[in-house]
Amino acid sequence: MKKLEEKMIQAINNKQNFKNTNTEVKIIKNCVFVFLYSTIIFASVQGKKYFSDGGYKTITTGSRLRALGTGYSINDKKNLCKLTPQNKIYKMYLNTLFS
Repeated sequence: MKKLEEKMIQAINNKQNFKNTNTEVKIIKNCVFVFLYSTIIFASVQGKKYFSDGGYKTITTGSRLRALGTGYSINDKKNLCKLTPQNKIYKMYLNTLFS
């Protein structure tokens, strides 16, 4: 796991906002959202975890998702992670932000 990913996980566990280069953790009303660039790749809302690659099957996206504890692979046949569509995960973010 990369140092940046270790800091990302630490921020999630401590419920702290964090930003470093292309990765950001936002804590909003006890919910957690992880952004890779402008794509939400992880959400923890009401105790449930959601994962998304946003359609970007990149090495970086895969690395972040695996650091978050998924069995993600950019190869669809090897992917063990249930992904949430980006529009659904973004709606969760907006609902949390504006509720």
